[in-house]
Amino acid sequence: MNRRHFIQSVGAFSLMAAAPSFTRLPGLIGQAEAAQLINANYVLPQRLPQVINLFLYGGASELAGNLTNIGEIDRASQNRYPDELLQAANGDRGQITANGFWRDAGGAEMEDMLASGDMSVYRTINRQKDNTRAHRQSIYSSLKGSLNIDGSPGMGSSVAALLEMNRDQLDGSAQLGGKTLDELVLPFVSFEGSSVVYTPDADQPLPLQLRGLSLNERFENPYSRERDDHQQELQALINTVVTDVQRTRFSKVMGGFEQRKRMEGLIGDLQSAAGDPLPSLQASAFDDPDVDPDTGYLRYPSNNRYSARLQAAVTLAIQNPDSLFISLGGGLSSWDDHDASIEEYQPRMQQLMQALRAAMKHIRYSDVAYGGTRDTGNIIINVHGDFGRNVNLNNSRGWDHGNNQNLYTFGGSAIRPQGALGKVVGSTEVFGSGENNRLFTRPTDSSYQAEPMSIASSIYQYFGATNAASMTQDVEYNPTGDAPIDETVAGV
Repeated sequence: MNRRHFIQSVGAFSLMAAAPSFTRLPGLIGQAEAAQLINANYVLPQRLPQVINLFLYGGASELAGNLTNIGEIDRASQNRYPDELLQAANGDRGQITANGFWRDAGGAEMEDMLASGDMSVYRTINRQKDNTRAHRQSIYSSLKGSLNIDGSPGMGSSVAALLEMNRDQLDGSAQLGGKTLDELVLPFVSFEGSSVVYTPDADQPLPLQLRGLSLNERFENPYSRERDDHQQELQALINTVVTDVQRTRFSKVMGGFEQRKRMEGLIGDLQSAAGDPLPSLQASAFDDPDVDPDTGYLRYPSNNRYSARLQAAVTLAIQNPDSLFISLGGGLSSWDDHDASIEEYQPRMQQLMQALRAAMKHIRYSDVAYGGTRDTGNIIINVHGDFGRNVNLNNSRGWDHGNNQNLYTFGGSAIRPQGALGKVVGSTEVFGSGENNRLFTRPTDSSYQAEPMSIASSIYQYFGATNAASMTQDVEYNPTGDAPIDETVAGV
């Protein structure tokens, strides 16, 4: 199944062509959120992004991406860090890389992606507003882009609402490939089942075609009825008892049957496309660890808990430009490292960054693999979590909850401002004491920093909100909102 055939088959079908018309604002979502969207100025971007949001539930330590303070951390910690973690890398010795990454916790891969211009790291995503370190509050505010965690939709749903509100600019536009919003196929997808990122407004739901749909990394077809022993009997019964008059009267129901059958075929095409070989790289790249030396084809690392789901998400984004927001997360193991942290965190982080390095090559070389017909510079991957960790190594040899975390962000060169990629932003200092288990890093006085909600605000800006901070505002909890991350800030 080649890419062109898949795109043509997807483009031929409207996911919800028979969906009822949708009430425009303020009936779109709840009143508070509607007010935020009404205040959001919109300019149709030259190109729409495709965002893959990979969320590290539990709050990963920032140490993989920031060992710049490790000497001071070690001296103040309740328990000492391993000696090898305190040494600068020199050939195969030491763990602190040139940019202060933890080499064997994905640092070597991060150095590769930094050098190739595929990645930037923001070391000072620092929660100061409502600086709770509770999982629920932090997960919800990060994935909703709002401190009103019970009264706001997820950021994926907010993107959908922003587009719906501005459909007069979007429908039929070049940015949608001439389609309308109603004709998009799989625009909002979750590879983690139910996700906070797609939390709807309970009272005023989005139109069906703009809600999140769950897939898994094997692209098992949610529309297939191959295993339904009664499918043939059901279809025969419909053909026998449903008259032409009834077909007219119940046209939407009958349309639903037809839509399901068409979607079954489309998802099956995607499943077939996902089985195609990955891009073939040049012979000079055969010493690349992400290339099969026997075939020259790109490969994701084996025995890696992140490879299958990340490959599926990237495949979907490449094969189907209609997919605008894709969420990953749950099921990729917890990052709540309260004990035995170093032994568990280091290989987990290495696997994640190895899979991401392969993913970025998958994105970059797909243009070549498809004959230059697919510019993938609009695909962005964000990796972040609910909060950071203390850097005190506690008596269980773990890290407890903290405020400061890293944002690892990849790709999107056609969407971001010039100079946004290939840099490390933010400088930290150590504060507190290991004696009371409250030792953490924080931004220095002169450092750039941003709130976690700024990540959602950045996404809204990519999709066309020119005052995206207004979409993170809440009258009671966050009156000013949070501005998008300033991607023009220089690296350290």
